[in-house]
Amino acid sequence: MGKRKGKPMEIDTPADRGHPDRWEAKRRRFAEEGRRTRFGTRFYVTAGIAALLVAFVALMTFRTTGSQTASAAVLQQSPATTGFVDNGKVGITAQEVIDKKLVAWDYKRGGTSVPLMAYVTPSGAVKIAVRICEPCNGYSFRIEGNQIVCNTCGTRWDLETSRGISGGCLGYPPDVLPGSVADGKVTVDEQKVTSWKPRI
Repeated sequence: MGKRKGKPMEIDTPADRGHPDRWEAKRRRFAEEGRRTRFGTRFYVTAGIAALLVAFVALMTFRTTGSQTASAAVLQQSPATTGFVDNGKVGITAQEVIDKKLVAWDYKRGGTSVPLMAYVTPSGAVKIAVRICEPCNGYSFRIEGNQIVCNTCGTRWDLETSRGISGGCLGYPPDVLPGSVADGKVTVDEQKVTSWKPRI
């Protein structure tokens, strides 16, 4: 059987362990491992900072969105429970309007039916209006911030002045009836309600 030829086996002798070349090789190996460790540490630190920045931006976005939502709170109309007709007056208790901000009910008498609403303006005034967006025949409304909005067509009007802001029915806001507030009630003359006619 022939002898296998190859590179002679290197034997690490005590003398070799102290040889300068051996120390240099160890130094290079430790330096390389140090670079890998520093790279890994830098990678994890950078990734951690990036994650914190993303979380911070997300938190700020959420807070901003939350603030905007709160400042433009949406209030859908609520059914009125205190609407009345009495002694030639049609009305509702002021407290219900103040509590709910936007209430709706129907005046019905002698075959006449008129949809009504009452709401509180930004200045604190309480108004009664005919609850209809005439061009689109919408009878449902909501308040968003300082605007009243038709739920059918999305037209928006200024809540204080009824001035059109956007949408297709700008010239036909809920028609405000001349009324008054006294003795805890918001009232309008019944004749004003029964004689109301659509504007188109």
